[in-house]
Amino acid sequence: MARALRGFALFIDKMNATLGRYLSGLVWAIAIVCAIVVVLRYVFLISFTWLQELYVWIHAVVFLAAASFAMLVNAHVRVDILYNRWSLKTRTIVEILGAVVFTLPWLIVLAFLTWPFVLDSWKILEGSAQPNGMPGVYLFRSMLLVFCALMTLQCLAIIARGILVLTGDRDAANTPPYAIPVAEAASKTH
Repeated sequence: MARALRGFALFIDKMNATLGRYLSGLVWAIAIVCAIVVVLRYVFLISFTWLQELYVWIHAVVFLAAASFAMLVNAHVRVDILYNRWSLKTRTIVEILGAVVFTLPWLIVLAFLTWPFVLDSWKILEGSAQPNGMPGVYLFRSMLLVFCALMTLQCLAIIARGILVLTGDRDAANTPPYAIPVAEAASKTH
């Protein structure tokens, strides 16, 4: 059982880490496309609707697909007032309960509510509402379901690793979100 949990968590972590590395390159694409839009519009007085929509789309894709990477590396919003003072066991129980009680139900509801919206978009092969806008809005809307899937998988990996931590697995205890960051661990020893 422990081997299966470890393998599952490792697979999901590697997948989201790889995805996060590739998506980080798209942040540069956002900046470049946005700069091109600004120069074309304000220097050459030229405007392309599809180009304006493109950097918004890229930003949304990065945000939605990289959220699971942020969860993997523990870069999401957290209230750390008590968390870092708790024992490993308490932090682990809080992580598992937070995932089971809050994160997973929210993702299920979001996917359930998003599914018809995405399906309708695919049925009509929806394009931009703006003249000369980006085609393939149905693909863009599908990112909502990709977000739900990636976040659910990362949430399950955190739960799997939490179970390993509770059974005494030291390797699992030394990975986010269970490991206390090095800077904070150093400050506790002084």
